[in-house]
Amino acid sequence: MSPAGAAADALLQPADLDRLAALLAECPRRPSEYSLANLWLYRRRHAYRLCEVPLPHLLGRTYDSERHALPLVPLDARDAVRLLDEADCIYPLDEAEAVALASAGRFALDWREADSDYLYQAPHLARLDGAKAKRAQARAFAGEAAPELVPLDLVGEAAALAVLQGWLADVGRVPDATDVAECREAIALRDTLGLDGHVVRTGDGDPVAFLLAGHGAGDSRIVHFAKGRRAFAGAYPWMFARYAAQCGAAWINFEQDLGKPGFAQAKRALAPAARLHKYRVRRARWTG
Repeated sequence: MSPAGAAADALLQPADLDRLAALLAECPRRPSEYSLANLWLYRRRHAYRLCEVPLPHLLGRTYDSERHALPLVPLDARDAVRLLDEADCIYPLDEAEAVALASAGRFALDWREADSDYLYQAPHLARLDGAKAKRAQARAFAGEAAPELVPLDLVGEAAALAVLQGWLADVGRVPDATDVAECREAIALRDTLGLDGHVVRTGDGDPVAFLLAGHGAGDSRIVHFAKGRRAFAGAYPWMFARYAAQCGAAWINFEQDLGKPGFAQAKRALAPAARLHKYRVRRARWTG
């Protein structure tokens, strides 16, 4: 048992990473939370604690402050009841698993639009099919900047960090109001967390955008971070299209929009093929 699992009162620790990675390797759930990068990088925001009893799971808090249990192994109705002894809900589960639990008659289900991941078919994203405005932006950027997409390992962390600092200045917010801290940690720990980094450089060699992505369930990739300079708006769609064309996956997951209109508009403008709803399972409230 890991230190955090034994105590069940401490945030995830570096000593938990191997155990967590092993559990996730055997866990085929599709929501983007089921990735080592997300669980580790957002451990403080969600107050994640690794617990082994009554089954391996994380305890944490959702963005809207519900206490939730995130199971790391297959779940049946009896296990669900036991997890709900210590949490308001079990979250996130995809529809098939949640509906199977609900069929036991003891559970209620709900989901929230802001939690839902955006899924893109990689071949369509590579061509920016259905995203006419973004395709025009990408084409203009390609013509003006003569860009290339290069592995972060080839150009070094300084390139991504320079873009990140420039992005922060562009958005005009204090770091604590953004995901800058998590992004910096992801850059530094990309090998440990299984992330691939790619940087967009102009023909002059200037870094203007980057992304960090990791493996998701099945034949998918999860884009965890994407940052670009505001002066190069077309760098985003160009970068996404190039990454989709060369990553070798069938699907790209851009994660949830957190209910933020700007995030939602940007993700919808790229013409997602589907939304992956993430269900919360809780005890049924009986009336009569």
